[in-house]
Order: sequence, then structure tokens, then C-alpha cells
Amino acid sequence: MATKLWRGNTGSSVLDLQQKLNRNGYSLDEDGVFGSNTYNAVLDYQRKNNLAVDGVVGDETWGSLNRTTVPSRPTTGKDVLTGVSDETYDKLHRLEEGFKPSEAVEAAREVQNSLESVRPGEYRSSFKEELARLYEQISGGKDFSYDAGQDAQYLNYAHLYARRGREAMEDTLGTAAGLTGGYASSYAQTASQQAYGRYMQELAELMPELEQSARQQYEASRQRLTDQYDWLSQREQADYKRYLQEQEAWQADYDRAGKEAETLRQAEYNDYKLRLQHYTSMANAEQKASGGVRANTGAAAAEEKKASLSSAAAQSLQRAMSNYFKGGETARAAALAQQYRDRMTPAQKQKVRKLFADNGAQIDL
Repeated sequence: MATKLWRGNTGSSVLDLQQKLNRNGYSLDEDGVFGSNTYNAVLDYQRKNNLAVDGVVGDETWGSLNRTTVPSRPTTGKDVLTGVSDETYDKLHRLEEGFKPSEAVEAAREVQNSLESVRPGEYRSSFKEELARLYEQISGGKDFSYDAGQDAQYLNYAHLYARRGREAMEDTLGTAAGLTGGYASSYAQTASQQAYGRYMQELAELMPELEQSARQQYEASRQRLTDQYDWLSQREQADYKRYLQEQEAWQADYDRAGKEAETLRQAEYNDYKLRLQHYTSMANAEQKASGGVRANTGAAAAEEKKASLSSAAAQSLQRAMSNYFKGGETARAAALAQQYRDRMTPAQKQKVRKLFADNGAQIDL
């Protein structure tokens, strides 16, 4: 008993149903899903063949489909289809073996596959460590505080003013001693101390200026760190932007290659369905016209010799091999060339050899 099918079913039995319906003139996607299109096709088929129009594929509908559908089993030389010529039967048999994308489609898919070899890796920052170091210096820096004992400028002034103060004190003592006949006096001591004190007072009066200078140096140092951090950040952002642009360009190439392959495959599949429908109709017409008198021999025609690689396929393969070279995968480029070498024309082989030579490699074709 045949598998009963209805709307919503999926699987190989639905695929078989879709194939049989297509051989009867329908144009369903052979996806194994009993959806609305398949359902409407079943209703139409049942209506045209005087069956119960319920959209359910049971024994009656299966029986009708099996009678009206050209057999899909291989031609072995023992099968004879009444009323169908050898040429039509052979064409139909080859088509019923299923859709097979051409090597042009396979080569176009290989272009997309090869692009994985040149896919940009993860982003790696050239400035990460330096930015982290600068950030730690900026965020971990201490607030400004002034310690004169740690200020080299103050220490220099202190040494200078102390020396000048001592010199002034000695000059004052010397002058006083000359006036008193060489004898020390309390006046001389006081005068010399005052001379020294004036220099120390001048040094003290410099303190606010020195502190302000130290503050400015502190702020200038932090500003230099900030400016350097900002500059590196801008370079980092520019590098990352270039990386994103490379990623976007790669993705666009990858999507475009996939679309090209799928467009080519879909065009071939549409052509395949058209030819299948044509030879199915021709077989049905021949059966009706023969009146059951004429029969094909059932002998399968000789296998068609594969043609040379098309120029489109050859160009796609060369693009794919170039991508493998760019990605450093010479072995994959060589394997691809060897896979198709028996189909290549001498001119195509020459181009492949040149491609390998240009990339510092050799290939025996």
C-alpha cells in the first residue's frame, strides 16, 4: 500500500510525489515539503484525471501517477517503454537521474570556498599595550602637591641664595672689622646676619613662583600624557576602521561569489526542469501517436563524452586558486588544479602553470 500523503507532510515520499507531478507538466520546487503549491497541483491533477478531488494522495492518486508518469528507473537495456523512441527515452532517462550542476557551478562555488583562505582574522591592536600603560599613568597619577625639598629648581635657588647670603655676611663682617680695627662687634654680627637674612627672604618670596612653576610642569606633563593617549587612540580607531572596511569588503566579495554561483545553479536548474518537462511531454505524445504499435529497444545510448572545461569554469577555478595562494594554501590550489586537469584545454593549462609560477610554485599538468 502506498504512503498516504496530505498537506503538511514532509520527506522522501513527498519528494517522489513532486517529481511525478513535475513529469506531468507541473513546476514544483522539489523540496520534499507538501505545501500549498503541491496541494494545489494535487487538486488540479485529481480534477483532470477524474479522481476524488480531496488533495489527499492515497492509493487511487498514486496508482494514476504511476501509470501516467514516465518510469524514472535507469535504462538497463531490458526496459521497453511502449510507443517512445530510443532518442526520447534516452534523453528522458538521463534527465530523470536528477539535476546535476555543471562544473561551471562547482567552480563558481569553489571561488566562494576559496575566499575563506583570505578572510581577515580577528582584530589585533598595535597600540593596546602602550594605551594601557598611558592610561595607568594618567588614571593612577597623584594629585599635585608641592614639596620644596623635592623641587630641583628650589634646591638650586636655595644653594645659590645661601651662597650669596654667606658671601654678603662675610662681606659685612669684613667691612665692619675694617672700621673697628679688626675687632669683632655685636653690630657687625647683627649686620652680617641681616645681610644673610635678606637673601633668605628673597628665597622665601620666590616660593609661590616656584610652586606655580612646579604646578605648570605637573600639568604640562599630564597634558603630554593625555595628548599622547589621544593621538594613539586616534590611530587605533583609524586602524580598526580599516579593519572593519576590510571585513566588509571581504563579506561583499564572499556574498557576491555565493550569489553568482547560486544564480548560475538556478539558471541551470530552470533549464533542467524545462528540458525534463519537454521530453516528458514528448514521450507522452509519442505514446499516444504510436497507438501501442511502436516500441523503443530499451538500449541505453553510449555515455556522452565530457566536454572540455568551459571558459567560465576555467576563469572561476583560476580565481579560486589565486585566493588559495593569497591565503598561503598552495596545497589546496594544487589539488584544485589536479582535480580538473583532464578537462582543461592546453591554453587553460598554460594559464594555470603561469599562475603557479607567478606565485613561486610549480604544477605538473
